[in-house]
Amino acid sequence: MRLTEPGRSYRARGRRYMLAAAGPIGVAATNFFLSFSMLRLDTPDAFGTFSFLFAAALFTIALSAALFGAPMQAHHADAAVDRTMTVASVAAAAVVGAAIAGPAFALLGGWLGLMPVAALCYGAFAMLTILRCLGRAWCFAIERPWAVTLSDASYAVVTLGTFAGLSVGGAVPERAVYPALALGTAAAVASLGGRFAALLRRPRWAALRGYGAIWQSQSRWSLLGVTATEATANAHIYLLTLLAGPATVAPVAASALLLRPINVIQNALVEYERPQIARFLSAGAVDDVGRSVRLFRAVLLVVWAGSVAMAAAILLVSPTLIFPASYDPIIVRIGVALWSGVSLMILWQVPLNVLLQAGGEFRPLAHAGVVAAVVSVGGVLIVIALAAPIWTIAAIGLGWLASMVVVARAARDFRQSRLSDFGIRPAIDAAA
Repeated sequence: MRLTEPGRSYRARGRRYMLAAAGPIGVAATNFFLSFSMLRLDTPDAFGTFSFLFAAALFTIALSAALFGAPMQAHHADAAVDRTMTVASVAAAAVVGAAIAGPAFALLGGWLGLMPVAALCYGAFAMLTILRCLGRAWCFAIERPWAVTLSDASYAVVTLGTFAGLSVGGAVPERAVYPALALGTAAAVASLGGRFAALLRRPRWAALRGYGAIWQSQSRWSLLGVTATEATANAHIYLLTLLAGPATVAPVAASALLLRPINVIQNALVEYERPQIARFLSAGAVDDVGRSVRLFRAVLLVVWAGSVAMAAAILLVSPTLIFPASYDPIIVRIGVALWSGVSLMILWQVPLNVLLQAGGEFRPLAHAGVVAAVVSVGGVLIVIALAAPIWTIAAIGLGWLASMVVVARAARDFRQSRLSDFGIRPAIDAAA
């Protein structure tokens, strides 16, 4: 079965991809500028602390996608589900999660040495990030991608404007960056529109009980999966900070800076593609599912190739354009090379992750995350004991390789158990 004509589908999806990526490109540029400013204008210790805290706050994006975004989009595509009740239940749970995250992240910032105002702003940034991610998922589920683009643009403008204003006023980067992030994220939430604001102002607390069923069927496995994935992706940052100090994180985080746009665009396209595939699966539109997986992977590989080429050009022509002279250029080049390989493994499996999420298959994704986390954490601990910190990137690469193998097998099982009834086997075989 097919819902769209091939030519029209590719053209329409191309336009939607550009719209979905437009805002995140601005977000990526903003976050890159903030990281670049911390790298160039502050000490390695301050940059290492910022990298740790920024990674921890961005973890709330993965948590929000797993606990709130993916269940909302998967249920929203199912006509048999009470969509209004699903939205109310997920929104109430997200508000509770955000209320808990704010103070927790503020305490984390204070523990790592932030001034009280900066720590409070950091907590607000983490809290508002959860609400922003909920709003993005909701807008994509009801097919309002333009609202997400407006939200991303608001984040970029307000964050950069606040950071520039505070810096001109004499604030050092470490004291300017956290208020800028908090105000920019607040603007992004406000820009999602009045309907979303009303959803947050009047959460249906009775509906919170309805989240229990979502938790049992999907979210608990999603939580396990994203927690394990976080351990896989950022074990080196957390363990280096805790065991060797923030300064050891600086060269590892600096070498990842050039490839950061890959992650931002990847996350944006996932938010767009997941509800699309969920709708295709619900309708039995097997040709569209296979085409989406293949096109999604092709777009990701193009993004990867462009980012790696840009990074290589900078390193060959003028590495000091980005990295201060205090950073060993050989270490930075090794780091960028390792990150290029790791990001390729991640991107290769992302379309299959989205396919499984759209089909509600969260348990095998959790299993893949646990396997990868065990490999990554063990590898990072060995590297910290025996080698230079930069080689922790290779250790987490082994974790992603293990995840890629497990996810590929899970996708084949999913095809055999559910999709073969619709005749989709050739399409998914080709995509996997």
